[in-house]
Amino acid sequence: MKHELEVRIQAWLDGEVSDREGARIAEWVARDAEAGALAAELRTVRKAMADNELIVPLPETRQFHWSKIERQIQREALPPHRSPFSWLAGWRRFRIALAGVTVLTCVLTLTVRQMHRPTFDEISATGEGMEAVTFHDQSAEMTVVWLQDNSQTSGTGQPAKTSVPDESNSDIELE
Repeated sequence: MKHELEVRIQAWLDGEVSDREGARIAEWVARDAEAGALAAELRTVRKAMADNELIVPLPETRQFHWSKIERQIQREALPPHRSPFSWLAGWRRFRIALAGVTVLTCVLTLTVRQMHRPTFDEISATGEGMEAVTFHDQSAEMTVVWLQDNSQTSGTGQPAKTSVPDESNSDIELE
């Protein structure tokens, strides 16, 4: 027997066919031995299942159970609601890590700045006849010290004459 005919007999036993088709299947089952045997076997299985079915009570009422299922279906059918600040909600899970990185960056920046500062003391080691002029540029973080030897200048504002030995051991005067 074809599978399609077996399914039609099962649908007839379950009451899923129209009255007209049900009458035709009943006639066919009555005159065909194989169809009659299949119908008897399906009736026996159906009766055994109905008598031995374990009834499990639900912990909640049927209406409440089905209303939960209906609410879940409706919730999944709706598009997700996105607030205008939804990007901010994504960053919430990283806030502790970001705060730690920020604090660490500030500490390292301050430490590096302290390490690169020049550590020199003002030393005034000018002797007699020496003059020191100091210039400090804060925007460039630079200090310039100009030392000038005034011991060899004459009172006229002209530099004093200095003799430099030459290879020929003759003194050359420089102005």
